[in-house]
Amino acid sequence: MKRSQFMVGLILIFIIVAGFLGTVASFAWAWADSLDVPPAIVIGAALAIVIGAFIAWAVADSRRLNRRVQQADEDPGERLRERIHNVNQAFGDAAALMDELRRDLEAQQAARESLLEEAERQQRLLNLNKDEAENIRRILVGETKATILAERRREWMFFGLGFVASAVASIPIGIWVNHIS
Repeated sequence: MKRSQFMVGLILIFIIVAGFLGTVASFAWAWADSLDVPPAIVIGAALAIVIGAFIAWAVADSRRLNRRVQQADEDPGERLRERIHNVNQAFGDAAALMDELRRDLEAQQAARESLLEEAERQQRLLNLNKDEAENIRRILVGETKATILAERRREWMFFGLGFVASAVASIPIGIWVNHIS
C-alpha cells in the first residue's frame, strides 16, 4: 500500500470519526438539557464511551490485521502440510471412535442376547412351575377329598358307637330305675 493511499484512508477515517463524535455530542447536549444535567458531563461521558468503543474496535482490527500478516508470512507449503496433518489426525480420531463404538455395540448386542436367553429360560421354568403347581393342586385336592371322606366315616362311626353305647347303657339303667320305683 502506498503512503499516499494510507494518508487518504487515515484522513477519511478522521473525518468519519469527527462527524460521528460531533453527532454524539449534539445528541448528548440535547439529552443533557432535557435532564437538567450539566452538558459537559453528558457530552464527556458520551464521548468517552464512543472513543472507548473506537479504541476497542481499532485494537481488534489491528489484531485481525496482525493475524492476517502472520498467515501471509507463513510458508504456504508448511500451512498445507499442517492442514493435511490435522485432517489425518481427525481421520485417525474418527477411526478410533468408530472402533470404540463398534466394541460398545458388540457388547450391547451380547448383553441383549444374554438377556433374551435368560428370559427364555425363565419362561420355560415358569411353564414347568405352572405344570408342577397344577400337579400339586390335583394331589392336594385328591388328598383333601380322601381326608374329608375318612373324617366323615370316623364321625359316623363315633356316632354309631355312641348310639350303641347309649342304647346298651340305657337298658340296664331303665331296668334299675323300674326296679327302684
